[in-house]
Amino acid sequence: MQKRSDLADVQKGMIIGFRAKDGSISETANFVNCSRAAVVKVYPAWQYGTIQNQLRGTCGAPRAIDDRGERRLRRCFRANRRATVEQLTAQMNQGATKSVSSTTVQRTLLRMDLRPTCELFFLRKIGNQQDNARCHTARSVYAWFEEHQDEFTVLPWPANSPDLNPIENLWDHLDRVVRAMDGSTV
Repeated sequence: MQKRSDLADVQKGMIIGFRAKDGSISETANFVNCSRAAVVKVYPAWQYGTIQNQLRGTCGAPRAIDDRGERRLRRCFRANRRATVEQLTAQMNQGATKSVSSTTVQRTLLRMDLRPTCELFFLRKIGNQQDNARCHTARSVYAWFEEHQDEFTVLPWPANSPDLNPIENLWDHLDRVVRAMDGSTV
């Protein structure tokens, strides 16, 4: 026989009401259109106050990291926001009775909406390209880049280079055309 879906709260109420009016188990099952086993299970659960409202919440294997484990993982993450999944897994398994895999930790982080925001680009040297704007060509900016030359690579930007930033040349050309026009208006 095929498994049926969970009973809705309305169906559970119909079972309880029909059985309270001294309906038999078979009559109740036919009236509600459910199995006799469901009627046998729902009515006594209501009588003893143990009726379940969960909709198949207990299906499948239990989670390896429960709510308490998620709070611990969040604390480990907040202590070192640049920690890798392997480092967080090692911290979670340290002193734990049940070890978890790095895949489990990664899935839990994604479920907690702690998503990776960037690659580890801090491990490679960052390149910066100037656009010859006055604020970028000041002596203080050049001095700062000289002090931090081990962190940045400054790429040269030739003046009026059409292959690097064509919009700058377009603005320059437009500026020349507008200035050359007669200043009188209509």
